[in-house]
Parts: sequence; structure tokens; C-alpha cells
Amino acid sequence: MNRSMRQFVQGRVMPASILLWLSLSPKMLVGQAAGKTDPVAATFDARYQEIMALEPRGDQSAAVSNLVIERDAGQFTLESGRLYLLSSVGGRTVGAAFKGKGTFRFTSTSASEQDRLERFTKHRALEDAFSDLVLLFSDTTLAELQRKLTFGPDNPPGDLRGRIKEALEYAGEDDHKTLDADLLAALLNGTQTGMFVAHIGRDNGGPLMFTVNPQEVESVHLLGRGHRLGGPHTIDVVTQFRPKGSTAPAISDRTAGAFVARYTIRSTLNQTGSADLTYAADAQLELATTTTAGPWVPFRLYEQLNVDSARFADGSIAIAVKPHETSTLWVRLRHPLEPGATDTVRVFYHGDLIDRAANFFFIKSSSNWYPESMDWRNLAFFDLTFDTPEGYLLASVGQPKDSTVTARRLVTHWVTDAPIRNASFNLGQFKNFEVQEPGAPVVTLMFSDEAHRELARKFGIVQQKNMRQVVGNDVASSLRFFQSVYGNLTTRHMYATEIPYFEGLAFPGMIDLSWVTFQATDESGEDDIFRAHEVAHQWWGIGVDFATYHDQWLSEGFATFSGLWYLQTAQHDNKKYFDALERYRSSIMLRKDDPDPVAMGYRTSTADDRGGYDVVVYKKGAWVVHMLRIMMLDLKTMNEDRFTETMRDFYATYQGKRASTEDFRHMVEKHVGTDMGWFFDQWVYGASIPSYRVAYKTDPAENGQFRTHLRVDQQNVGDDFQAYVLVTADLGDKRLVRARVKVKGPHTEVDLPLMPAQPKSVQFNDFSSVLGDVKMVSW
Repeated sequence: MNRSMRQFVQGRVMPASILLWLSLSPKMLVGQAAGKTDPVAATFDARYQEIMALEPRGDQSAAVSNLVIERDAGQFTLESGRLYLLSSVGGRTVGAAFKGKGTFRFTSTSASEQDRLERFTKHRALEDAFSDLVLLFSDTTLAELQRKLTFGPDNPPGDLRGRIKEALEYAGEDDHKTLDADLLAALLNGTQTGMFVAHIGRDNGGPLMFTVNPQEVESVHLLGRGHRLGGPHTIDVVTQFRPKGSTAPAISDRTAGAFVARYTIRSTLNQTGSADLTYAADAQLELATTTTAGPWVPFRLYEQLNVDSARFADGSIAIAVKPHETSTLWVRLRHPLEPGATDTVRVFYHGDLIDRAANFFFIKSSSNWYPESMDWRNLAFFDLTFDTPEGYLLASVGQPKDSTVTARRLVTHWVTDAPIRNASFNLGQFKNFEVQEPGAPVVTLMFSDEAHRELARKFGIVQQKNMRQVVGNDVASSLRFFQSVYGNLTTRHMYATEIPYFEGLAFPGMIDLSWVTFQATDESGEDDIFRAHEVAHQWWGIGVDFATYHDQWLSEGFATFSGLWYLQTAQHDNKKYFDALERYRSSIMLRKDDPDPVAMGYRTSTADDRGGYDVVVYKKGAWVVHMLRIMMLDLKTMNEDRFTETMRDFYATYQGKRASTEDFRHMVEKHVGTDMGWFFDQWVYGASIPSYRVAYKTDPAENGQFRTHLRVDQQNVGDDFQAYVLVTADLGDKRLVRARVKVKGPHTEVDLPLMPAQPKSVQFNDFSSVLGDVKMVSW
């Protein structure tokens, strides 16, 4: 399930770049502090203190009457009151605060985003009164205010300082000197970004934050406070979308920024007296960019890792700052990085990355153990060396190049042949078990046999016999099966390692499996699905990456369906396949009062609904693929070559690339031979799920045949909702008549094909051909 990615999207409480400020101007403007300007911060701490000290200026105030400020989908009418410019940052005015009477209007042209807005606010468009407003900007706002208003002295009300602080709290945590990374990048670098931010103190309801941020492809955001049970306030993305006039296909969620093209990392792990492992690293980052970036450049690095120092390629010292227990590392380059140019920096760090419990090791961050660029889906080459105590086995991404043992130290070297999205490693007191299916890569299974024996001794936990064969055979068999239906992998060797978590992760050529799936295999088939799901990510999520978060189901939904498909094939048990689909359907139907489309991606999970992503993207995404499979099934021969060829073609076409939902739609249309926009509009971009009330009757027809008349009432969806539902009539003696019935609108009546005998039963929605709720009623 590519959990490193999933942890990121579920733990993300706000989109990158909630706030960005400006500051470059060709001349000193009214409201800017007099004296020398300093657009690029010399030190992190000094600039941060300037930001946190923002306050209204008593010498730059203006009376306001019916002033209108419009930014994309948001409109602010400042009806009456006073507006104050804020103190400077880097010698420049970057904000203003309003106190008085105003109205905020907001709307979206997207039906799904209107649904989302209604879910949070009970309204499909907003028109809210407010009494205070804090603006932060790097666009034309300052010039606009100066053109329309006359500024002079006035004493600002004391509560405005509190509103400014509240606005900043949306973007960080002062205790750890953190703010949103894009905000800090703009302030540290003094760069013009075109950012507009408004913190709205509504008269009725909690505060909202409206932003327009060109650093994001979906630059228009409306944010609100969430409440997590037993935890602090969080920020929920109420709605977000692309700016007006933006129609070009997107292949990323971010527009630009510095990225790492190549990593060379040496990790050293030492054993302590208590048999724990310490971690330290020397990471060399080769940087590039497509737009001017820096000189301050942010990276993500696990919060428990501490930076010791940094150096440039020539050995000179580089400034590197990582506030205590934060996940953002800042490196100051000697000059801004220009498009086409490169720079190299080495970062030395250490920290609490690995915990130990009995004979299990916990690697606390599967991907943020190295500095990651803000576009976390950037591709990079990796050259990884691990220096560990002898006696531990280690697996990593890439190909093992060499291994040496000196003075009871094991040094292994791993190199990727092509750029990859994320890298990881795992180690422990493992045993190796190799298994290979004909025509598939070799699988090395690494698990802690002693840890399981200890669980049995201490806690009486019964473990399955031959766990290594059971798990290893599933991994190898699913590899072979997916190669037969999707196409061959480029990797020659697969590592499957055990982790002490209740989840799985997938990386190029490497998967991590929960200890639970080694301990036992459940009877329902969920363990088979789980193991195969992680293997399937080698095709979906790694082989073919998704374009934006709207397309995440092409990774997680595809992998979940793949696990189902493997279960059906490996177990030769249709019942388990359809039973699993029914469990998924039940979970989906429980959310029918708070529906989200599959295309909502990570945003299906909120502060008070953490399970939405799993249900909608994983389970409903798998249902979407299943429905396509049944729709492409040849009912005369029961051949599914058309579906298999579609998936193989999609993988071959987009291997090594990012694909969108529209790319997959066009691939389906290529093999189906007709427009499928209605299907994707309903099941990926829409959230409605139909209910069917079905009745039928059979009457004698000519020539001794029988005619079955079907009546279907379709509910809980729009009048134009349509589906091709599989109907099967059982004539007895193993004789079946199958037909697809088009159901569209509230009421459908149709005759099934004439039959040579009277049906003993008629099954509507056979093979679970459509996700919905079916109830048979009398005629």
C-alpha cells in the first residue's frame, strides 16, 4: 500500500505553502520601514523573530468604506472600519489587518468542491460576515491598497495583535520555530511569489483561511480548523482547486522548486550497551531546479534526526538549520540556484531513528531518514552504503553491489539503476529464505524467526507452521501472476522483509510486510490480499506513478484490486473474492451520508474522519477496477482478455511515467471502443451510489419460449445516472442465460432475451457488476 506515501498524505494537516510573503519592489513604497532592506535573511533565527513579531503599525492606518478585494474565487468587501499595514519583514511590508464590518464571499465552479464545502459549512457557497481580517501578500495587494486608500496615524486596537498571531498559528508552531515551508522560503529569500493569504474572523462560525498560492497546482485553498479527539486542533482542507483559466493537464501537485537529482548516503549504525542501534548519516545531495530557487532551500527530514553540520562540495561550511523536533531542514546555498545549474551539499546528521523491542527493530520513518525535497515525489538516483554491526541482515532499494566484513562490521553498498521516488531500508536479526517462481524475479524473504518464538514463549501467541514458506510463496506467486497479467518488471530481485507494524510498505524492488501476516494467515483471504497488494505496487505506484493526488487510486485502488484478483486466482475460490468485495461495499455504504469521490484522494480523510482514505481510495478504487473488469467480460465465452489487455497496455504505455485518471480513461476507451466519460464521471469524479428496487415476471412466449420482464427503480442518484448491470437467469440443469441491462434514470423496464425454459431464478447484479444496494421486490 506504499505506506510511506500514505502516512504523508494522512498526516498532512495542510497543503504545502499555506502562506507565502513577498517582498521585492523596485522602489520604497509607503508603509515600508525606512532604512536598509535585507531581502535575503543572513540567519534563520533573526528572520523568524521578525515574522513572529508582526504587528499593526500605528503610523500606517486608513479608514475603509466599501473596499472590494477579489482574488480568484474569493471576494472581500470591507464595508466600514480601519485597515492597518503590518510591520516589516526583511525591510518590506508584507501584510495588513482590518477591524470593522465586512463580508467574505466564496464559491467554486466544481460540483465536487461545492459538495465538499457543504459538508464542512452546510452551504454550497459562502457569504459570511466578519469583523476582523488579516492579509498577507506577495502580489499586487499593497499597491492596490495604496492606490485606493489614504494612510495616516491611528492607534490600532489591542486585539488585532491576537488576530495576527492566530493567523500565524495556521501555518506552524512557535514552540518549535516552525512555519509552513513555502512561507519561510519566501521570507528567508525575499522572493516575489504572487501569494495572497486572508485569515477571516467570521462573526458566526470559526475562523477560515483563504489562500491563493502559485506554488501549488491547485493554488486556491479554503482551510478550516479540525478537531481530533484527544489531540490538538488541526487544519482541514475544506476545498481547493486550480485557478480560473487553468486547463493544462497536471503531472504534479506542485509547480516548481529545488529538487535532489542524486543522493549518495553513508549510514552508520552502532550497537549500544542495551543492544539498541544508534543512527548517523553523511548524505550528499546533488541539487537541480527548473526555476530560480533559494538561496534558502527547505527539505523534509524526520523530526527525531538532528543536523550536526553541512558542507559544500569544495569542503567549505554551509549553513544548515533544523529547529528542534521539527521535520523541516533549511540549507542556505551560497547563491540562488538557477534553471540548468546544479549545486552539491553534504549534510551530516544523527538521531533516534531506530527502536528495538525484543528481536524486532522499529525504523521510525521509512522514507524521511534522508533529506527529501518539498516535492516528495521527485525522482532521484540513490547510492547507499550501510555500515552495521556484523550479525544483522539488511535490505535496501537498488542492486547490491558489494559487501565486506571488517573488524566485526558489515558494509553493504546498494545502487539504483534508474531514478526512483523514495528509498528505504530494513534490518534485523533476520533469517533469509529464497523462493522463485518460474519466469519471475528471485524473492529473498527476511524475517525474525526468533522474535516469533519469543512471542510464543512469553505470551502464548500461536504462530502458523512454515511461516516462511507461506509468506514467501505468496510473494513469489503474486509476482508471477502480476507479470502474466500486467507485464514484466525490470527488477531482477525482490526483497520482502518483516516489520513490527500493522501495515505494509512498498519501494522499488523491496516490500515490508507486517509481522502479523507472518504470525498467522486468516481464513477470509485478507492476508493473501495484503501481501499481494504490496507486491502489486511494483506495477502500480512504482512502475506507473500517479500524476496528482486526484489520481492516487491508480496506485492504491489498483493495488487493492490486484490483491483481490490474486486471491481469486491463487485460492481458486470465487467466493472469497466476492466476499471481500462485499466487505468493502459495506464499508463504503456506511459513508453514504458523508460521500467523497475517489478523485478526492488524501482529502477523503479529515481530522474527525481518519478512515476515509482507506475506504474511498483503496476499497472503492478497487471496486471501480472490478466494475470495469465485469463490463469488459465476454458473456458468451467468459473470456476477460479485453480487460487484461487494457491493463497490460496501460502499464506498458506509462511505465516509468506519471499517469492521470484521464490517461486511464482514454486507455479503457481504446479497448472498449466507445466513450467512457460517463463511467469515470460517476465512479471516480462523483460520489453517488445507486440503490435498486428490482421486480421481474416471466410469461409464456411464442414457440414454447419464455419472456422475462424486468422492472428497475433506481434511487439516490441523479436522473442521468446509468449503469450496465449483469443479469443472470438460471434455467436449471446448469443452463444460464446472461445479459447486460442498461439502467438509466429513476425507472427502467426491459425484456430479457427469449429463453427456451422458464427461469427458476433471476439474479440482478450478478458478479457484483455495479457497486450499489439491491433489493428484490414482488411484481
